[in-house]
Amino acid sequence: MDGLRDPDVETFVGMMGTRIRADAETVGVDLRTLEIQVRLHLPRLSRPAIAGWSPDKVYEEIRLQAVVRAAQVRQSAQDAADQAHASVLLNVHKAHRDLSLSFTDGYRTRLRFAEVRPSVGHLVQSRLHYLHSERADTVAQFGLFLPGATLPLTYVAFSRCDRQYVLDALTGHGLDVSPDRIMVLTRMHGLAGIPANLMSLTIAHAARRIRAENAGDYVITAYNPMLGFDGTAFLASGFTPIALSPVAYRYDDKGLFQTRRISGDSVPQLLDTPDNVLMVLGVTAAAKRNVAGIGDLIRVSHRIHSGGDLVRPVKTDFTAPEWTERLLGYRRTLEPCWSDRTAHPRYQEPTVAAGDPRGQCGVTSVWLARRLRTDLLLEPVYCYGRLRVGRDDAEDVSHHCWVEIGPSHDPRRFVLDLTGDQSEGVREPIVLGEHRALAGRGLRYEAAARLRLDELPKDRVWPRFLAMEDRLREAER
Repeated sequence: MDGLRDPDVETFVGMMGTRIRADAETVGVDLRTLEIQVRLHLPRLSRPAIAGWSPDKVYEEIRLQAVVRAAQVRQSAQDAADQAHASVLLNVHKAHRDLSLSFTDGYRTRLRFAEVRPSVGHLVQSRLHYLHSERADTVAQFGLFLPGATLPLTYVAFSRCDRQYVLDALTGHGLDVSPDRIMVLTRMHGLAGIPANLMSLTIAHAARRIRAENAGDYVITAYNPMLGFDGTAFLASGFTPIALSPVAYRYDDKGLFQTRRISGDSVPQLLDTPDNVLMVLGVTAAAKRNVAGIGDLIRVSHRIHSGGDLVRPVKTDFTAPEWTERLLGYRRTLEPCWSDRTAHPRYQEPTVAAGDPRGQCGVTSVWLARRLRTDLLLEPVYCYGRLRVGRDDAEDVSHHCWVEIGPSHDPRRFVLDLTGDQSEGVREPIVLGEHRALAGRGLRYEAAARLRLDELPKDRVWPRFLAMEDRLREAER
């Protein structure tokens, strides 16, 4: 795996060690935090630049972006450490497999493995994790907590497998696996100063939870040697390398790194970078036996990776009566979780009654879009605009949100609206049907904005959605 490091990058980082350390001290972060950001932003430059320019000139080209991102981590890190009670770890001696902690002064306590609240997961992914990008399709997130802490010391987040090249990496080794049986470990984070083995303990307990809940047979993840990672925590947790895969680095108009899923109009990398290492962990006994037989690594081609092919969605017939019942069930599940905190601000005064859909269309549509992605691997679109009812005795809904499946130009695209009864002209709690068929009934959905699920964490609806998701998770316990 050492051969996956980029010699020019390693030489540059070594020569700039003193300057990087000085900037890290100025910003108030540890050396590793800033170094990751330096490495993350280097692919914005070409090979001739990195190898031919002076190291100082190269550093000045990416220094601002790296320092800005490191400073953003610093702004949230102290609050996070306080909420996690991290100061307790100052004289910790050892973290044991049973999650007990022993200290040099004889004190002992025990960590708690638990699910992380969605709002807390948002904080970790968007402010503390080095990518500064939240995965909107997160389906499970766990961490290790000290007694009384509201924020975890360690954090892991999982999504469903939706990329074909990831599935191919498994099937290419002869594993007969369905995408709905694969959990992808997408985000991992540990606060500074934690015992070295806490991350591997967190992964191990998360795998046990996945097995206990029958949520998957395999966990797949990746580490990036270009950023200085070596996969130690994964190897210690029992992961096996299975493939080498390209990495897509993209940057916004300010030169800041953007993840592939939310890249938009960003600029692609100029540097030819080393591959990521894909790794797999068998969760069930049968899966562990299958993984034990894996030998050589598969190489994912740049063509396949850059194509970004999605796993084929589950075949779905929205015209089937069962879907109307399912959507009604979703509505009944969400209604108790609506509140002033989840309603659009214009509906917060006067306070709406419990179960009233007015102002709740945004958070409800986000929840539905995510459910359609995670359960069916569909690519739903969150729509904001107007619902015209077409009746003189009923007002239009001038600010409304709903979900669509299908291209915007296709009159056969499906509309799924869990709060259509905001208008007195809609008698049923939900609206489901083809766009053209609904228009024929006088229900005209006119979208002013259409957002993909991956774009929603940056939308103003997201904090309200997290408030509803927190309540929903509490109700499920």
